[in-house]
Amino acid sequence: MTILPHPRHWLGTAGVLGGGFLAASLAVALPQLGAKGLAALLGLGMIGAVILWTGRPKEVFLAFYVLALTYNRQYFDVFDRIFGGMPGEGLYWIPADLMLFCLFATSVLERALGRDTTPPRVREFAAAPVLPFLVAALLSTLVAERMDLAAADTVRIVKFTLLLVWLHRNMTRSLWLTLVGALAASITLQATLGTLQVVFKAGQSLLSIVGAGGPDALPEEIDNRARGTLGHPNMIAPYLLMLAPGAFGVAVFSRHAPLRLLALVITVITIAGMVATKSRGPGLLLLVALIGVAMAGVWLRALSPKALIGIGIWALLAIALALLPFLSDIIERFRGDFGVSITFRADYNRAGMLVFSENPLLGIGFGGSPERMGQLWWVIADELRQVTRFAQLAGVRAGAPIHNAYVLMLAEAGALGFLGFCILLVATILRGIRGALLTEAGSRGVCVGLTCGMIVQMVQQTIDFSLWWDPSFFTLALIAAVLGTAPRIRPGLP
Repeated sequence: MTILPHPRHWLGTAGVLGGGFLAASLAVALPQLGAKGLAALLGLGMIGAVILWTGRPKEVFLAFYVLALTYNRQYFDVFDRIFGGMPGEGLYWIPADLMLFCLFATSVLERALGRDTTPPRVREFAAAPVLPFLVAALLSTLVAERMDLAAADTVRIVKFTLLLVWLHRNMTRSLWLTLVGALAASITLQATLGTLQVVFKAGQSLLSIVGAGGPDALPEEIDNRARGTLGHPNMIAPYLLMLAPGAFGVAVFSRHAPLRLLALVITVITIAGMVATKSRGPGLLLLVALIGVAMAGVWLRALSPKALIGIGIWALLAIALALLPFLSDIIERFRGDFGVSITFRADYNRAGMLVFSENPLLGIGFGGSPERMGQLWWVIADELRQVTRFAQLAGVRAGAPIHNAYVLMLAEAGALGFLGFCILLVATILRGIRGALLTEAGSRGVCVGLTCGMIVQMVQQTIDFSLWWDPSFFTLALIAAVLGTAPRIRPGLP
């Protein structure tokens, strides 16, 4: 007897073939699309095909949202035509917003069709961690010197809030596991791409290896350092720092041997990617986070002291082997511009505190500190001119912010914004601790690892502002949802 495939499988196959045909036809008809346009078309076709194949649009859109966040590009054209303004300033959209819109639209469509798959309502106040920050942002925007700039960042906080609420409202075991898997895939892809960029000494693109990537010159500070698709070592390194301990947590706490092995492989790949960034602070903090996860494993009896010593020996050997090809570059990074880096950040912090002293309660408004600091110090003014020129040429968001997220919040959102930002970070860590205590096995490993990642990320932000940039900022919402819903969902990761 012949068994015919399920009709959904026929639809999936038709979707794959149809998507491929559509992409090929458009590529022939519109050669001006270029490599990125063709990749986007293929991606959209693949998304449609996967949805048809699985019948799970929420999971698919959420997974691709996580991956799209790492494409660190911003587009202002649509809003510039409506509101005017300088290129690289004001409201913008990012590619991940398309997936976010589809997530929200799916829920609306399901409800309209009477096929709502949303779990029964829960009593969690999902917006609680971010609400103080949102209120402070709204108040700061109302009194900002440049309300258009401040409004753009306030809109980002609104999107953050909506994403967090949606995740809490819709979270199921399937969505939770999808989200965790997508985060793991994201750091694996970014670390692998970043390592390849360094190994093959790629310029602006890996295509430059074969002479197809356009201009190859890069600024000296990021030349031959891992960048991934986040565009800068100082963006990809904190991103890996925040998520890589989660993979190691699964390797320590999981009771499923294949899953432990996979998690360990991902951890090794992300360590290699971190080494390839040649970033000093994040590299050292990642080591601290991994040690913290291992010690938590011993405390929670997922790891014996003997196993901890063994893992430590092998980890040191693996790190030494990873560092060896880049040893001279790393030594130069610590010896060469280390003092300049410290002085540069200290000068920025002083300028930021001066701006804060002028508007201590609500700050100068989001996005307003670089221009004001430029009036106080000519070095910042010069850097701001260069960054603005780049933004106008590339049509992307660029700035010369304070390299300390906390001082940045003080300067731009005042004491209220700073307090709200800290409440958000601390609340996320408290969620992680609760999740670690109320889950077990691989799920506990995720909670322990992400919590350790968030703790070291808070330290990293004293010399960095990456958490305020889109890839890490919205990933923070994803982490808060993973940790906050784990005790209720009981995802059962083995």
